[in-house]
Amino acid sequence: MIYHEDKPSRLAFPIIVILFAIVTIVGSLGLSSGHPASTRVWVPVRSAGP
Repeated sequence: MIYHEDKPSRLAFPIIVILFAIVTIVGSLGLSSGHPASTRVWVPVRSAGP
């Protein structure tokens, strides 16, 4: 007689991958927002216009 084996749900793997991606994105945003880069803009002393 052949018995039906219960297979584990394949839903757990995609959920783990999605949660890992969310944690990675939030972590990278948190690390990058901690030290804002200063923006330097060069402004000429004398303008070219009249």
